Amino acid sequence: MRAPEMNNCCGFSLKHGTIIIGVVQSIFAFMCLILSSAYAHNSHELIELSDPSIIPRMEVLRVFLIIVGVASALQCVFSIFLIFGAETNRPVLLLPWLGLNPATLAVYIVATLIAIVHHTADDNTPFVVGHVLISTVVTLVVIYNILTVYSFYKHLRKLNF
Repeated sequence: MRAPEMNNCCGFSLKHGTIIIGVVQSIFAFMCLILSSAYAHNSHELIELSDPSIIPRMEVLRVFLIIVGVASALQCVFSIFLIFGAETNRPVLLLPWLGLNPATLAVYIVATLIAIVHHTADDNTPFVVGHVLISTVVTLVVIYNILTVYSFYKHLRKLNF
C-alpha cells in the first residue's frame, strides 16, 4: 500500500509546510535537549517533585534522560537538515528526518502501550483515558508531519533535484 501524497500543508505549500515543521520541531527538540540534560545532571529534583513510587531508581532515570537527550540532539540536527534541504531543494537532506521520525513514532507508540498496560492493573481510568487521548492526538500530528515531508520529498524527486 502506497502512502498518500499531499498537495499542501494546512494551506501552505509543501515547501513552506516542511520548513515550518522543521522550525517547530527543532525548537521543541532543543527544549527537550536542554531539559533532559539539566535533569540528567540533577535527577534528584525529579524525584522530589513526583511520587517516589512511580519513579524508577536514580540510575535508571539518569540513563533514560541521557537517551532522551541524545535523541533530542539527533532530532534537532535532523530538523535543521530538513529546513536546509527544503530551502535549497535537496531531497537527500530530508532523508535523515524521514528515517528518524517514523522510528521515533514507533518507539512512542510502544512506550505508550506499555504505560497503559502497566497502569490498567490499578484503578487509574482517568490516567488511561487521558493517556490514550493525548497519545492519539500526538500520533496523528506526527503522521501528518511525516506525510507532508514525504510528499515534498516525492515532489522534489519528480523534479529531479
